[in-house]
Amino acid sequence: MGVTNSKLSSRNRTLESGIAAVELALVLPILLIVVFAIINFSALMYDYIVMTNAAREGARWGSIHTNTAFNCSTDATGNSDPCQVANSYAAMQMINFGSSASTSTQASGDGTAGSMVNVTVTYSYTGVGWFLSPFFQNISATSQMYHE
Repeated sequence: MGVTNSKLSSRNRTLESGIAAVELALVLPILLIVVFAIINFSALMYDYIVMTNAAREGARWGSIHTNTAFNCSTDATGNSDPCQVANSYAAMQMINFGSSASTSTQASGDGTAGSMVNVTVTYSYTGVGWFLSPFFQNISATSQMYHE
């Protein structure tokens, strides 16, 4: 009687470990998809926040530093116009997963006190692999401020 019980318990352990391997094979791909989706969505949200702040920085620069009309559209960096200020801010802060963070900015304002300064930053999100990238290829943020 004791021999039979030990044989059954060792056989059950072997079957249970085989079942665990099958369960892991079924659950692991779903778990990895969820993990990569969380990573991509988090990076996307972070980049959107950076773009919003970049547009705000460009609009703030345009509302303070110039008294002449401007209308720029560029992907250059620097500090000579609101577009370059916004692109410089975005280039330093973006999460880009190895590709270059390429933002494009458009800004306009007429340089008179009380007028609006509009800055729009557009970014082509790449992400990790194919996750979320096709759905959020071009995201943009806009900021408006009154010229002082």
